[in-house]
Amino acid sequence: MLSRQQLLLGFYLTTPIFLLVDELFGWNIRIASLENYPVWKIIYYLFCMCVAGLMWKWKSLEPILGIIEGGINMLLLTLSVMLPYYRAIEAIADGHAVATPLDGFKIINYIISGLFVLISMQLRNTSRQT
Repeated sequence: MLSRQQLLLGFYLTTPIFLLVDELFGWNIRIASLENYPVWKIIYYLFCMCVAGLMWKWKSLEPILGIIEGGINMLLLTLSVMLPYYRAIEAIADGHAVATPLDGFKIINYIISGLFVLISMQLRNTSRQT
């Protein structure tokens, strides 16, 4: 069975696979908040690959890097859902029909990001206690 540290590092090392699946099949479950911003999405994938490299080189940084990247990802997800909702409220008030900005890929991305932030926090707490 994989340790939490191996799982965290593995998640970041598989970022190129997430990018490939996103580009080939359109299944953006890693960085769903940037779906409408392809250049920023690629930059964020590159950022995640840099995080993986830093984690590989300096194992002691894994928890804090996971918390930082996961926090950024969750902030972007929250903004990508809430800002369109605010615009939707205005559109509804004007009598227009609107679609929900929350889709399955964003929900999956929330779950994945939240899980790895929790793993990072547990690793951070464990490393501080020893």
